[in-house]
Order: sequence, then C-alpha cells, then structure tokens
Amino acid sequence: MAFTSFFASVRKIGRTAVLPVEKIKTIISDTLAEKNISAALDFGAGTLFWTDWFVHKFKIMVYAVDVYYDSENMPAKEKVFCYSSLQKCLEENKEISFLWACDVLHHLTPLDTEAFLKAICNKTDIIIIKDIDANHKFGNFMNKIHDKIINNETIYDINPNSIDMFLMSQGFKTIYHFVPKIWYPHFVLVAIR
Repeated sequence: MAFTSFFASVRKIGRTAVLPVEKIKTIISDTLAEKNISAALDFGAGTLFWTDWFVHKFKIMVYAVDVYYDSENMPAKEKVFCYSSLQKCLEENKEISFLWACDVLHHLTPLDTEAFLKAICNKTDIIIIKDIDANHKFGNFMNKIHDKIINNETIYDINPNSIDMFLMSQGFKTIYHFVPKIWYPHFVLVAIR
C-alpha cells in the first residue's frame, strides 16, 4: 500500500508538468459559475486529483469511478464515494450535477466510449470532457508512446468532433477549448443542456 501511495503522489506532481491544470480549472470554474451544483461524477478518477479539487473548490459530494478501485483499494475521504463500476454508480445515485471525464476516454475502445456517452447523457445536464485530440497527429502519437511506456496501456484515438456531434444530437450545446501543453494536444469539451 505504501508503494501505491508513493506512486499516486509522484503521479499528481507529474500531472501538473504535462497538463495545463490552471487553465482547465478556470474552464471548469467558469462553466459551473452560478450553477446550482451538489454532486459530481468523476469518471476515471484514478488518484483523486480532480475529485479532491471538486470537493475543496465547490464543497460538493463527488462520486469517483475507476476500475482501479476494489474492496481492498477503496480510498476513504469525506464527501467522496468511490465505485469500480460506472453502472453501479449511476444506479445508486440519482443526482449528478455534472460529469467530469479527464484523460479516460482514450483508454476505452470506441464501443466503450459510445456506451459511456449514452449512459451519462440522461443523468446530467453538464458534461465536461478533457482528453487528447487525435486530430493533432504528433501530439496524439506522443501521448500513445507516453501511456505505453509509463502504464503499458493501449490507447485509442479520441476525435472531439465525433463526441461533440453526439452530444449535440442529445440536446447539448457545446464549447471546444484547445489547451495544449508541451506537445500534448489537450482539449476540454464542455456540453450543457
């Protein structure tokens, strides 16, 4: 468990080196300004980097979902409820003010991404997705190399235009933000219904 805690700490520090954290926080804060929010769903919560920020910044409950969580590896924090299954989280929690998915969709197959989007569209009126824009070939390739070397994971291309079109077909208005850092072509897609 000590190694896992150490790895989580190192990962949080490393994240700020490659991720435009402050710009993303501004986009989220501006999006949620004057919205009545009480609970968020953090899909792909991992080390709880964003979950902790949501609890601190907005004083809300956060449902953190990640396949990493199991009965032996379930973080215990005030206002944070962890799930290893999105389906179970959605079944147990009726009120989700907004959904946040950060750097998780490129870890899902295209069919799993489609199923995820369909599952969450009727659960909330605010969706914020941060990922790597596959339209930027070099940066997308560098992200694939990074995830293969660091995490030994297969990465899939995420086209924000496809996600945008799907969300608009579900009645959302969307805003695309391009927020690159180093060579990583980060994007934040905000969808509000």
